Amino acid sequence: MSNGKRWSCLDKPSVWRLYLALLPIVVGGSSFRVATAEVSNTHSPSHITETGAGLNLSDGTTVIEIEVIDAGLVRIHYRPDHKVTSRTLVLDPYAKLIAPQSVKHVRHNGTYVVGTGRMTVEVSDTAPYSITVFDGSEKRLLRCDNPLNDARTKIISLTRARVETLYGMRGLPLKDNGEEIARDNGKSIEAGMQGDSGAPFAFTGRWAILVDSNGGEFTTHQDNLSFQHSSRLDAEYFIAAGTPLESIALISRLVGPPPLPPKWTLGFINSQWGSNQQEVEQIVARYRQKQFPLDGFILDFDWKAWGEDNYGEWRWNSTSNKGAIAPNKFPDGASGVFAARMSKEGVKLGAILKPRILLNAPGNQNKLTIAAQYAQDHNLWFAGEQPIDDYFTHRPARNLDFNKSATRTWFWNHLKPAFHTGMVAWWNDEADSSTNSPSYNFQFLNMGRALYEGQRASSNLRVWSLNRNFYLGASRYGYAGWSGDIPTGFESMAYQRRRMLAALNTGEFHWSMDAGGFAGHPTDENYARWIEFAAFVPIMRIHGDWNEKRQPWVYGPIAEAAARRAVELRYALLPYIYSYERANAEGNVGLVRPMHWEFPDDKKACASLTEWMFGDALLVSPIVAKGAASQHVYLPAGDWFDYETGKRLTGPKNIDLNVDSKTWRDIPIYVRSGSIIATQPVEQYVGQQPVTEITLDIFPATESASFVVYEDDGNTYGYEKGIYMRQKVSATKRSNQTEIALDGATGTYVAPLQTYLLRVHAPAREVLLNGRAVNAIETPDSIARLPNWKPGVDRFGPTTEVRVPARGVTRLSIVLR
Repeated sequence: MSNGKRWSCLDKPSVWRLYLALLPIVVGGSSFRVATAEVSNTHSPSHITETGAGLNLSDGTTVIEIEVIDAGLVRIHYRPDHKVTSRTLVLDPYAKLIAPQSVKHVRHNGTYVVGTGRMTVEVSDTAPYSITVFDGSEKRLLRCDNPLNDARTKIISLTRARVETLYGMRGLPLKDNGEEIARDNGKSIEAGMQGDSGAPFAFTGRWAILVDSNGGEFTTHQDNLSFQHSSRLDAEYFIAAGTPLESIALISRLVGPPPLPPKWTLGFINSQWGSNQQEVEQIVARYRQKQFPLDGFILDFDWKAWGEDNYGEWRWNSTSNKGAIAPNKFPDGASGVFAARMSKEGVKLGAILKPRILLNAPGNQNKLTIAAQYAQDHNLWFAGEQPIDDYFTHRPARNLDFNKSATRTWFWNHLKPAFHTGMVAWWNDEADSSTNSPSYNFQFLNMGRALYEGQRASSNLRVWSLNRNFYLGASRYGYAGWSGDIPTGFESMAYQRRRMLAALNTGEFHWSMDAGGFAGHPTDENYARWIEFAAFVPIMRIHGDWNEKRQPWVYGPIAEAAARRAVELRYALLPYIYSYERANAEGNVGLVRPMHWEFPDDKKACASLTEWMFGDALLVSPIVAKGAASQHVYLPAGDWFDYETGKRLTGPKNIDLNVDSKTWRDIPIYVRSGSIIATQPVEQYVGQQPVTEITLDIFPATESASFVVYEDDGNTYGYEKGIYMRQKVSATKRSNQTEIALDGATGTYVAPLQTYLLRVHAPAREVLLNGRAVNAIETPDSIARLPNWKPGVDRFGPTTEVRVPARGVTRLSIVLR
């Protein structure tokens, strides 16, 4: 084999495709299991056998299974001494993959080939039986030269066809040490501390690899990429072929995509440490008085009876019992009255939780608390750890081990009263450790899992938890992350961009940060710019240290106005944001995408750490420098529109954008031509009013643009049973006309949506609906008659606004010319 070709006699792609078309073997159903039905082949040597979806290689003591489990995904399983050990929590035990319609086998000139149109795997039938993976264009991606030896030495050793930038593996630490997000030198795999993340996963612009492993380490040397694993006796790994958007989506389906979050968590959330019931009610009232959107309020230590015996760590701080640090802070909490009042204001409540419990009863150093005694009697402590000083009470405490199912069940059972009295979100803190114990990789994941499995067994309300580190596999438990106790200031804020991009590269789709910074007090400008930044990350949340207030009005009228503008823009974009959450829950990538995901062949885009895509349509580059007068932005190839001015620009292009250093109200945002953006009227909270009309801004291009409008109740798991509404709209520019197709809605959810306003950014002299002319709006009365249209102009240029019904549509074909 040379120059990446399979066989010297099959140099021509047409000949290769002829061979590959032979012997189709249909695979049906879920394929995330070893296919055991062998294909009869009397010419096969004993060490290689064909299976329904792949090949088995064996030397008598070691077995290697090679199985195509998706059109672009292969599973390789090393089984020394035929051993099979349990999978880790990285992999979703209920993963559902779309099996390829056919997996084809070819044997020729000493090689076995199994594959689909998107990828093929070649195995040599002579020692050392190399395994080579090719993409759909017959380009070699990776080769394992001696898989049987690797299986025995617990190393996965791969030769890369070409040395490309590696991503994934690990997030970035709390403090900036200059580390970049590229992982060209490999990395140890750990969940880490304070907003770190870990994943036994690496990818380039053409392929990705996932190893089922608790910890481990990727190393590189020239064209070699190796993974040293230790958590399983056998090694199971997966190789995906495709762009980052394709390969990350395939890996996401393996580890389990995130369920849809509660829709309110996509709005603006206020966290606070140092508060009581009266103050929270006053803060919420001021948000409403100022008509500043707010959806959630997350409470720190203050909400719970921390320090009291009889499970005070799980209870509302609603009494004056002995031992409480600051008793009776939320007198109406335990009755549910406080949460009910907040709910009337459209505000959901969340509660901080800790993985530790206090050991000694108040005032008695020789007596365990009731909870500690139970944990002691049932062996629920995290093994190998000594008691620690609880910084809040200065009493000894110990960490629970959430890797134990008994811990998870017990922990949730004592949270049920808080849940049933209004806590609908959970904030898990300090379940990370500096011990680097492999057991800690899954400690936070299992704490989130305790809440997910417990709440789902108790209620149909969606589960959502916020956690301080991440290990791949956690997302399937309604799990979000935040970047830890970061300081205020511009340098800290700027560093969060890299941390977000690195976290996303490990599969942490729902990343967030303490906007405004946790430690310290931000300047007015720092706060304003931070809120603008936070408007374009997966979760928008403010928080600060003890008695630090992060409400917008604290930072003066200029910062408040800038923050309002950013928050209201996010609320206007909620239909757009929610559609990408739907796609993420279905196994595709999420809302925020690093540039190297979307533009893997553009070196300048891949090198950019100051901008990212917010969905398919919007490129954002928030300003994070003090007193900035300009912002550098790079636009990849294609046409783009400045969201603020409407100016059309053609990439690739470097821009030095003038910045408003006085009012801080500008956010560099660019709209990609050939995209569709959904918006709605700004609400004070999600669900304040029924949304009866959604505006679809259509920027037509010769390449078809599409968008899926998605609605459900936003709160429950009814969507898993088909209780949703989804409707696809697509648009294409052809010659002197724009063609728009609106598909019929699917699902059983009856959304309040009545009409779409299609704002097409192109002029038209007439509009046709299913071949018939649509009347233009001539009088105010004609607006009510559907469909209708009118010409217009906005900052982007000429527009054609077409209003059509959203309900009762089988399919609408709309032509503007």
